Amino acid sequence: MIRRRKSVFLTLLLSYILILIIPVTVSAILYTNMENTMVQNASRSNLAMLEQVRQIMDNHLQEIDQMAVQIATHPKLQTLWTIEESEKYIQYEEAVRSLRNIRNGTGFINDFYIHLRKGDIILTPFIKTDANTFYTNLYPYADKSLEQVREQLLSGYHFKTFWPVTGIKDISTTKNVIQCAVSLPLGEKENVWGTLIMNIEDQQFFNLLKQIEWVNSGSMYIIDDKGQVLLSSSGRFDLPAGLSEEIAAGSGYQSYKAEGTESILSHTTGQSGWKYVSLVPEKVVLERVNEIKGWALSLLGLAVVVGAIVAYWMAYRSYSPIRDMMFAIMNGKHADKPALVNEYEFIKNSIAETLAEGQEMRQKLEGHIPVVRTYFLSRLLKGQADTASLKEQSLQFMGVRFPHDHVCVLLIEVDENSEFLVDGSEREWALTRFILFNLSSELIGDRGYVTETDRNRLALLLSLPDASEQSAQERDDIIVQLKRLIEERFRMRIAVGISSIRSGLAEAGRCFEEALDALDYRIIHGVSSLIHFERIQDKGGTFYHYPMETEAQLMNYIKSGDYNSTAGLLDELYEQNIVSRGMTPEMGKCLFFDLLSTMLKVLNALKIDEQQLFGSSDPVKAIANSSSAESMLRKIKELCQIVCDSVREARTDQGERLSVQLKQYIDDHYADHGLSLTSIADHFGMTPQYVSGFFKKQNGENLTDYMLAVRIREAKKMLENPALTVLQIAQQVGYATDIGFIRVFKKHEGITPGKYREMQNQEQG
Repeated sequence: MIRRRKSVFLTLLLSYILILIIPVTVSAILYTNMENTMVQNASRSNLAMLEQVRQIMDNHLQEIDQMAVQIATHPKLQTLWTIEESEKYIQYEEAVRSLRNIRNGTGFINDFYIHLRKGDIILTPFIKTDANTFYTNLYPYADKSLEQVREQLLSGYHFKTFWPVTGIKDISTTKNVIQCAVSLPLGEKENVWGTLIMNIEDQQFFNLLKQIEWVNSGSMYIIDDKGQVLLSSSGRFDLPAGLSEEIAAGSGYQSYKAEGTESILSHTTGQSGWKYVSLVPEKVVLERVNEIKGWALSLLGLAVVVGAIVAYWMAYRSYSPIRDMMFAIMNGKHADKPALVNEYEFIKNSIAETLAEGQEMRQKLEGHIPVVRTYFLSRLLKGQADTASLKEQSLQFMGVRFPHDHVCVLLIEVDENSEFLVDGSEREWALTRFILFNLSSELIGDRGYVTETDRNRLALLLSLPDASEQSAQERDDIIVQLKRLIEERFRMRIAVGISSIRSGLAEAGRCFEEALDALDYRIIHGVSSLIHFERIQDKGGTFYHYPMETEAQLMNYIKSGDYNSTAGLLDELYEQNIVSRGMTPEMGKCLFFDLLSTMLKVLNALKIDEQQLFGSSDPVKAIANSSSAESMLRKIKELCQIVCDSVREARTDQGERLSVQLKQYIDDHYADHGLSLTSIADHFGMTPQYVSGFFKKQNGENLTDYMLAVRIREAKKMLENPALTVLQIAQQVGYATDIGFIRVFKKHEGITPGKYREMQNQEQG
């Protein structure tokens, strides 16, 4: 009881504290905005100071440009690189005097001098000396050797090249300067005669930066247009990591974390491309802000404590009536009632218990209704339901309602879904049925019901107002739309058997049988077809056109290997039986099995091994598993083409063997005087005309020409032997006398055998 009371009391207390938190939160937000505003004002002020420094520095950099132009164009100084060395003595004195006059007109540039590469001479506004003496005794660098000075400053081409702060010893002191080098004459990259070096003390820069607030608490950087740090108030000449990317923009300010310290970054860019950067720790900027913040937090804490006390008192006052009401409710409960989280939960659960029990019963009942409805529809389609004793109340219990008296059944079967299925598993078939079920249910709406009848079949039971043309058109529109959606969206092809429209729910079984009969005609109409039962009732017949003479003609075409004629005759039979006249599916299957039987007879007559020709595939199963007459025709043609190709291949092999045998016989008997076309034909048991035509077709030349070529070839070999006479050679190659041999040899080779032997002896000698 105490625990429940504290829970409610705690809820009320938290509610009042939440009300207290709202103004506290608003105050914190306002303070945060004020703090951000103060930081932004400080950042803008700092950026404005940087802008002033930038403007002054732009003017000073113009002063450097003006001095460089003034020295480069001074008539007396130009003679230093335009006259011979022997004539320069007087010019040196005048050049020093001119440099002194120029020096008197500048205040920003502390010192400058000219180095003449020819002669390695240094000219200052006061003296002329050599570079070695100047950099060793008069103007030595604190951190650079003479070689480094020559390499960096006195060589190469420079156009306003700046170097970071470096120390230069001057008599007894060391001063830090930023140096700028300009090659003379101006613009001459290939023909440089000297270098103007200008020194600017870093103190002049620091004097400009002192006007910026917090300069001593942060880091100030001056970066030239090449990205090198010329001056840094911290003594570092490398930027913190990531700072270069942050200052890539022209100017601005932002928060930046420099080496783990939250800082305010301000930067601006001058006309010369120099960047001026201020990096001040945020705690320095917020020092005054934090002081105000401490006072504000103290006052806020005091307000929270006082508000919490007031909230507790108000919560206790609000809880008193709830406590009294809870005592009254508990008096009507049993003593063993389990303790609840709080009084509100007790009241809510007491009301919800009764409602939950009723809801649970309804949910259990509703969970069984789809199963009951599916079972009822399945029995109704099979004609097993007792519709005479079926009452409206029973239909309502199963969630079944037929708005009209007439019914019609649409039987959908998936013909082809290879683009949708991957492996044809039960899961994928279940997904296929799920898609068809939902699409069908959505299209027919409250005009009927959908139920599964097989793995790839669904039945749609439609309720229609009457059997008129309008109702039939409404039915056809539904199935056409469903077929289009399935084929376009899911790449599945379906066939639909459509029953007639009948009156009364008892006729649903008859409609289902009509739809099954219509679907059987898919083998005639082809896959993805819509088949109406009314249009097939008068079709059919007890015979098909396939006379014996046509079968004999087909067998002759296949035996001869003439696939084109075979395919043409099959197309003609398909046109006469399937296209032109109506047939039942059973008669269509008989026709194609008869055609398959004819082809198998040819295989038996030709003694062709069916297993070797078709492999593991069974031609009978291929025809039996076809889903349409068109598919059966295509498979019959494929089988016939395989047989015709085998026949032609066998004939080609026999021809090649006979051609080789004829040539071998001539090669072996060319010396026989009686060898001729007739004797060869008699040897092989053929007519001379057939042997002559066959040899010509196979080899592209006459048999007698080949026999003559063989004899001439062998005669040439024998003519190389001087011991044999022409007569002996003629007799050995099949001629009775040398006269006929000489005539044939000269006609074939263009020269006599004796001349050929003479030419061969000359070539060998």
